[in-house]
Parts: sequence; structure tokens; C-alpha cells
Amino acid sequence: MSDSAAASTIADERSAVARAPERISAAWAAGDGDAFAAACAEDATMILPGDVCLHGREEIRTFMTRAYTAQYKNTRVTGQPITMRFLGDDVSVLVTQGGVLLPGETEVAGERAIRATWVLVRKDGEWLISAYHNSPITAAGSTGPGGGDNA
Repeated sequence: MSDSAAASTIADERSAVARAPERISAAWAAGDGDAFAAACAEDATMILPGDVCLHGREEIRTFMTRAYTAQYKNTRVTGQPITMRFLGDDVSVLVTQGGVLLPGETEVAGERAIRATWVLVRKDGEWLISAYHNSPITAAGSTGPGGGDNA
């Protein structure tokens, strides 16, 4: 494979992986628990704020469908990739920064800002969420273990 073809393939893969958060954002904007769950592997795990630990696509679908009628009603979610790396041909780790947007907001409020880790797996040519976890971003000036930025 030529260098330009290899670079194109890598760019295509990176773009495909980066679409996972876009699928979640679109499902969230539509309040669609089915579309949200469809972005997840059958055996996916999601860890969310409030001691929420979800196991499997059906549990994720049920939780998100309910949440879109309660705490996430009329909200949107945003996340921008910070880092991405491939652990193999069909496994990638993506770190994003973003959070939940309340109606009328264009930027995530500090108290809802998060960094998230996504473990994505390619199944049947599609990148799906295998594991997801998010954590609040600490207030400006504070540090986590070891000091400095925890990115």
C-alpha cells in the first residue's frame, strides 16, 4: 500500500471512530433511546454520574428512554474528541470533552462539563461503544491525583 493510501485509510478509520459521539449526540437530540442503544455493542457497559452502571444494550436502551422523559428531557449532549488511539484493528479508545446542554445553551456549564472515555469495537464494519465512562472536570485551579491536568 502506498504511503498516501495508508494515510487515507488511517484518516478514514479515525473519522469512523469519531462518528460514535456524533451518533450519540443525534440520538440524544431526538430523545431516542433506541438509536442511542443501537450505537452500543450488545454487551456494552456505561458508567454515568449518580452511581449509574448499565450493562448491556437493553439496559442502556431502557435507562436512556426513561431519562429522555425525566432528567434529560429537552437537553442535548456535546463532546469533542481530545485523543484517539487504536489498540488493534478493531478496538479504539477515544477521549472526549463535553457535557449536557440545557435548552437554549450553546456551551456546557462548568458544573456539567465532563471528560469521557469510550472504548469502541468494530463489529460488522461499524464502530460501536463497548465501554463508556465519564467524569466531571474539576473546577479551575484544582488538580487531581498527582497534580496538574488530568486529561
